[in-house]
Amino acid sequence: MFSNERLQRICDLVNERGAVRVSQLSQLLDVSEVTVRRDLELLSKEKRLQRTHGGAISVQPVAEEISAPEMIRNRRHVEEKRRIAQVAYDMINDKDAVFLDGSSTVNELARIIAQQSEKRLYIITPSLTVLNAMKDCPSVSVIILGGEVNYRMGHVEGTLATESIRNMRADKCFIGINGIDQSFGFSFPRLIEIDLKCGMMKASRQSIVLADHNKFGKVYMARLSERCDCVITDTRMKDYDYDWLTSECTVLFADELLQ
Repeated sequence: MFSNERLQRICDLVNERGAVRVSQLSQLLDVSEVTVRRDLELLSKEKRLQRTHGGAISVQPVAEEISAPEMIRNRRHVEEKRRIAQVAYDMINDKDAVFLDGSSTVNELARIIAQQSEKRLYIITPSLTVLNAMKDCPSVSVIILGGEVNYRMGHVEGTLATESIRNMRADKCFIGINGIDQSFGFSFPRLIEIDLKCGMMKASRQSIVLADHNKFGKVYMARLSERCDCVITDTRMKDYDYDWLTSECTVLFADELLQ
């Protein structure tokens, strides 16, 4: 790996996980700890990360929304999202009433529902993408939440959408988040959306978070205040300790269930 490639890989790892130790980077990149420390000092001077005793932490703004380059990278994780979505679909029973938010992994779940439409479902959603996916699915009834349309994000949002959920109940809700951190919990960069996600969870008998492995170790501005029942992710990372999460909820790994 060339020096520039290694520096970029270090930045990616720090931003993905929020914080990384020198020893971890040394093992992951197969270079000496002396080389890692030198790289971290350089990246710290360039303000691409913050140097700490024994490692580094991300300087990514907690309120930062997904940028264009990140959206391109997300498209490269489509297969991981589809595996997560398939496990989620298997949890849905015939005649369930289900909340689906507008996250990218939940949109993959909507596509699977539309393709495997033998289940008779009631779907409640703020997502225009989910609404469009169900247009040729006669076994599914869709309720679109009212509110202000955000065309860039492809969903409705705001007080009207949040308030309408208070008068509804569902069997399950499926939501996506941007960060999972042991200290801060589940988080998202937009306050206006976190209220909607919390409302769905509160109105559901069972709440399921869909998150690929890139979301672990990240922290964003708005914390999810409701407790989730289950997290579905794509794979078990070798150097990540899931004990804190499994003590709070069920954690399912798609690549272990879909072998």
